[in-house]
Amino acid sequence: MAALLLLSIAAVAQNPTATGVVNATLINKSGITLVFDADPGGVALGSSGSSAASLNFGTISAFGPLSAGVTRSTVLAASYTVRTLFDAQVIEGGLTSANYTLTANLAAAAPTGFAYAIDAVTLTTAAQTIQTNGAYNTDVQHSLNLTVSTAAPGSGGPAVGTPLTSTINFTATAN
Repeated sequence: MAALLLLSIAAVAQNPTATGVVNATLINKSGITLVFDADPGGVALGSSGSSAASLNFGTISAFGPLSAGVTRSTVLAASYTVRTLFDAQVIEGGLTSANYTLTANLAAAAPTGFAYAIDAVTLTTAAQTIQTNGAYNTDVQHSLNLTVSTAAPGSGGPAVGTPLTSTINFTATAN
């Protein structure tokens, strides 16, 4: 009887096991993504490192102090221009493309009295080519230039003391 009891205990002490297999299928797709990074010489970007960053010039004027990272490149009788730097990085994976083309456009017409430019390219609501041979996987420095009319409001000049917001759309296309 003791032998029967030992055999019963041994059978209960063994751990039962089961096996299974998962067959996974994936498709590796090539592509690119565009991210904006703060440039050391420019203003801090909101959501830096993403494709939907924000940039704040702060309070601007033809004379007087500007926010850190904002410079005043020209002051003329009819206008002045402020600028800041930002970096664009196009990350690629699985492509045979050597470089990319970057375009930009305003989502809506610029507010009265303002003109925007990326580098030396004036922006409109139509896509404008900013760069034709961008290097992948590296920050490429660009400048955002804002030219402001010094005309009075109602005479072609911008509203004074009112925050204004504009959206610039960027598109990177593999060459």
